[in-house]
Amino acid sequence: MWPSMFGPGWGWGVLVTSAFLFIVLGILGFLFVVIYGPPRQAEESVEHLWHRFEEGDLTRQEFERYRRAGRARLSAREAHK
Repeated sequence: MWPSMFGPGWGWGVLVTSAFLFIVLGILGFLFVVIYGPPRQAEESVEHLWHRFEEGDLTRQEFERYRRAGRARLSAREAHK
């Protein structure tokens, strides 16, 4: 009774439809994680900057400029919360 109700080959239709649905949901889930996931570690920590300064990779002025920029980003981020 049931197979004749849905027509011949309805099993393959359900299989293809569910596969398509899982692919679409997987893509949407991936985009959700990329957009709303935790931010990547793009900023350099003060310890890392200090290490670079001690090694001679940064001058004092560069170290201070990076540190001020980091503070400004942090205060701007807290202001938006």
